Amino acid sequence: MFSRTLIVAATVLACACAAKLTALDAEVYPRDFKQIPVGTDYGEGEDGKLNREVEEVTRVKFLGESLGATLKMVSEVKKHPTFTTALIAGDMVILDQIVKMGLIDKIQVVFVDTFHLFPETPLFMAEVEKHYGFKAKWYHAKDTETEEEFKTKFGNDWWSNDIDAYDMKCKVEPLKRSLSENSNDMWINGRRRDMGALRANLPIWEGGKLNPLAFWTFEDCWNYLKINKVPYHPLHDHGYSSLGDVQSTLPVEKEKWFTYGGERSGRFQNLKNKDGSAKTECGIHTELPLGRKPPAQSKAEL
Repeated sequence: MFSRTLIVAATVLACACAAKLTALDAEVYPRDFKQIPVGTDYGEGEDGKLNREVEEVTRVKFLGESLGATLKMVSEVKKHPTFTTALIAGDMVILDQIVKMGLIDKIQVVFVDTFHLFPETPLFMAEVEKHYGFKAKWYHAKDTETEEEFKTKFGNDWWSNDIDAYDMKCKVEPLKRSLSENSNDMWINGRRRDMGALRANLPIWEGGKLNPLAFWTFEDCWNYLKINKVPYHPLHDHGYSSLGDVQSTLPVEKEKWFTYGGERSGRFQNLKNKDGSAKTECGIHTELPLGRKPPAQSKAEL
């Protein structure tokens, strides 16, 4: 069960977010790459120049071409591939390549609104749609149409009563429905090995899932975004290395962003699995049986 302090804090935050944003003000959300930390010590002078040339140009070019080839292949061997995006850095890399490879009409893009997202997230999704000239399919809990209706029915802190039931209603079921309605035969997602925990051993091709960024690093993603001038989630500038639900996501110290597992270290704050271990997944990758079964995870790894 959750502490009263956490519940009160999350409720206050949710109420504050209810004062809906209607636009992403450029002065508040400048999307300035200078605000994003650098993980690699490139050095100074000639060393710095050569290191950046290799990592920020040559490596990113190779990775981008490899990603594009993988996405092209899946669009050729599968009839109805689906890409689900949470609009975090890696997801924006994949979406950018889908568009650049001319695959936006062959790969269905899906966005799940949990009704507990930061208010900036749905606004950014709309901004991304306009930027790339496409329309994603938006999904949410099937028994409510708006965040306001959901919270009127269930309250601001329903998630604290049974986190598994919340995950199933607001994340797993909508995503499962999206895959079914789109006749999905390959689920494309942005998981990577350096995210750690259950993701540490990911392959690219994983049964009914495609993890095209499996061998990328978080820093690779940011180098790609910077070089290709890809729009990114506005809250990255405010210290959030990853974005999830507002009640369980915190900013992460910049020094930790590019460490192993650091990207997601601000997620699932104070949430526990039923066995008492720290929560690292919301259920969409553990409840939907599309990929191969992940290796067992010891509590020492959590």
